[in-house]
Amino acid sequence: MPFYDHYLKGMKTSYETRPAVEWGVRNAGKHRSAETWPPLGTKVQRFYLDGGHSDSLTSLNDGTLKPSTDAVGGSSTSYSYPDPEWALGIATAGPGLPDPVRRILTFTSQPLDGDMELAGRGTLTLFVSTTGNDTDFIVRVSEQLAQAPEARKAGEQPSAVIVTKGWLRASHCGSRDPVRSTEDWPVYTHSSQELLVPGEVYRIAIPLNQMGYMFKKGNRVRVEIANHDSAVTDKHFNHFYKPSKIGTDTICHDRRYPSCLALEVLPTTA
Repeated sequence: MPFYDHYLKGMKTSYETRPAVEWGVRNAGKHRSAETWPPLGTKVQRFYLDGGHSDSLTSLNDGTLKPSTDAVGGSSTSYSYPDPEWALGIATAGPGLPDPVRRILTFTSQPLDGDMELAGRGTLTLFVSTTGNDTDFIVRVSEQLAQAPEARKAGEQPSAVIVTKGWLRASHCGSRDPVRSTEDWPVYTHSSQELLVPGEVYRIAIPLNQMGYMFKKGNRVRVEIANHDSAVTDKHFNHFYKPSKIGTDTICHDRRYPSCLALEVLPTTA
């Protein structure tokens, strides 16, 4: 109302003195304000994809996220589609509740040593090859909640909260806007399409929806990757699977091909 009263009625309102940016911090129950977005003082936190096992959930690969390239071993991860167990989009139908991660790729960090507040942008950069001439990437970044050891031993999946999402068709990765893009934060015009050469490795940078979110100490950062999604978790952002999508995608993650998740983190002293 202060905005409308100021611009439509010419009234003097609180809008004139409010900060340029205001946002809610999900999972923290608080609001912040700043004069710029992202706010000044944010740092880029990187999580590098690795082929080791987190042993914290059940997925196609149960990969890990490492804090540096020094901790990453030489490996790659492949998945073929369509998966015979997909029933509700990418989700499996049972037993129990639909499971949106059991038959897709996941990469999960160790439990966080402290709270981590996100404020700004995110990008998942993948070094990828495919058996076809194009492919899609539908990405979710989730907070995986701590789980009791006995529940994990029983095969129960840990609870998780979706923090942000991103998606990109690989053939559009050459349509970066040279003015608005930076090395870490791509912006695409989608004005051109260049088909891929099967088997060749490409650098695909997938922008994520911007966010204000608090990861809690003891929980994990989880990246979920597939080539479409499910109405189970993505009711408003469905990217439906097409029967023509048949093939295998390979994600490289080693020191030569450092696939990684980059997030803007607000220091706890802010």
